[in-house]
Amino acid sequence: MVNIAIETLASCDGCEVSILDLHEDLLKLLEKADIVSAPVIMDIKEIPDNVDIAIVTGSVRNKENKERLEELREKSKVLIAYGTCACYGGITGMADLYTPEEVMSRSFTDNPSTEPAELPNEVVPELLSIVHPAADFTQIDGFIPGCPPKEQLTHDILIPLINNEAPDVPKKSVCADCHREMEHVEFDKIQRRIEGDPEQGKCFLSQGYVCLGSVTLGRCGALCTEAGVACHGCGGPSLDVLREPSHDIYNGVIKRISHLSKMPEKEVEKQMYDIGHIMYGFVIGSTIMEEKQVSMIPQLVKK
Repeated sequence: MVNIAIETLASCDGCEVSILDLHEDLLKLLEKADIVSAPVIMDIKEIPDNVDIAIVTGSVRNKENKERLEELREKSKVLIAYGTCACYGGITGMADLYTPEEVMSRSFTDNPSTEPAELPNEVVPELLSIVHPAADFTQIDGFIPGCPPKEQLTHDILIPLINNEAPDVPKKSVCADCHREMEHVEFDKIQRRIEGDPEQGKCFLSQGYVCLGSVTLGRCGALCTEAGVACHGCGGPSLDVLREPSHDIYNGVIKRISHLSKMPEKEVEKQMYDIGHIMYGFVIGSTIMEEKQVSMIPQLVKK
């Protein structure tokens, strides 16, 4: 039997639910594997020894997260970062737009929806200065981004790994799976996502809406764009963005909108709003993305 451990760091537990979403296929997985540790679904405090495949979800936000991650690495043969938080910092990385002091104050002493309270100083682990993806602290053997990863992708990766086979992993962007038609249309205004009524079947970028499908890894089946919602980039950067030092989510979208609309890139940039959330909402904690020479992240993060 293959021993599997699932460790949850700073996350919403949605990634664990996505594994449970295997439904009947989960039984097939358990025919050859034994889940020896998963605190979110079983009462276990210590990570067991001799773990064959370890799955870590969530970002590294505090000292306890870091210690648990490093212990998991020591006790496992294969360690997989599962979900965009573990791979790139994910949604939790948006805390980097503020200082730790501002985050704590907003949560406890200056929260408009609760009574003011003193900052906790016992039991609660100390926050790190910024949010980190798992690879910032240890070697990661495989990355499965997604918020959360879709169940079919999980099936197509975990089952082969358990059988000691190489999984067939999709490498396309969201655009490759989207059925909306891209076309050149002259416009001079960038639309906010809450404005107007996007035309069905027509590319969001061609209508002036910010859509990250062209710069996002497509392992989701383009579910959002099919449902009439522009891509938010929850799958993490596309392979093209990751591989090329001069490619970034921000400049990729700016160039694409400029190309489709004939608006000068500088004019597109002037109209771009809330860059931290709109462009980098799922990757602002990523060291890889921050270190790109063309990245806007260093200007946004408060360390």
